[in-house]
Amino acid sequence: MTLLELKNEFAERFSQGGFEAADIEAHYIVCEAAGIPDREFALHACDPLAPEVRNRAESFLERRLANEPWQYIFGHVPFRDLELAVGTGCLIPRPETEYSIDLMLDGLPAGAAVCELGAGSGAISLALASERPDLTVVGIELSPDALKWAELNLKTLALPNATFLHGDLFGPVAGRRFDLVAANLPYIPDGDRGKLPPNVRDYEPAEALFGGADGLDVIARALEQAPAFLNPGGRVFFELDPCNAGRALELASRSLHSPALLPDQYGRTRFLSAKK
Repeated sequence: MTLLELKNEFAERFSQGGFEAADIEAHYIVCEAAGIPDREFALHACDPLAPEVRNRAESFLERRLANEPWQYIFGHVPFRDLELAVGTGCLIPRPETEYSIDLMLDGLPAGAAVCELGAGSGAISLALASERPDLTVVGIELSPDALKWAELNLKTLALPNATFLHGDLFGPVAGRRFDLVAANLPYIPDGDRGKLPPNVRDYEPAEALFGGADGLDVIARALEQAPAFLNPGGRVFFELDPCNAGRALELASRSLHSPALLPDQYGRTRFLSAKK
């Protein structure tokens, strides 16, 4: 059997399992199991299938058919120019969050101090620190399970201008001031749990997804506390659910100036920006 034949077999099994993108799912699993870049599959399609590759691919397939996210199965995910380790206990970084990095960096002064709330895997903090070595970045995470992933990624990337701390919102940085406070805090209303796909609902940590009745419990606390931790002219930049963005804008106007909602790369209202 060749790698192409294995891919075709897996695509059929994904199709039988109700997966819409069966061919794509099979493609990624076979490439990962064989250790080849997905863009180079055509060069290896006729390679003979080694038994260990088959075994590894079967293990991946079984987990994916149970709706486990492929990022957890493979143990890593690309994020901008970085490759981040992820797994049980941390939120999987999304493309919208990748896009937000450009918006955060726009106009951020040289040597700025940055704080990320709810760091998760460390994606935002590490991307900012990697792309702007002049920044000083501290990421804060309440969940010990998520924090271990952020610390693992920091150790792997060896970025001297980034640090991660354990705690709730601004608790670990009392007395410090920042030029940017960034956050992808839980923002999904509790009642929307049933609307989520099983790979999200059944695997990713609930504490990183759900933010109370309107999804804004944690975000509201962060917006209220933020002015005390911002330098003059400093700003907050939060990711939101489009369904509660208007309410978040109202909350921001109570404690911050020039609040504005910004779209993501798909045109959906996704981000909140406001200044001290």
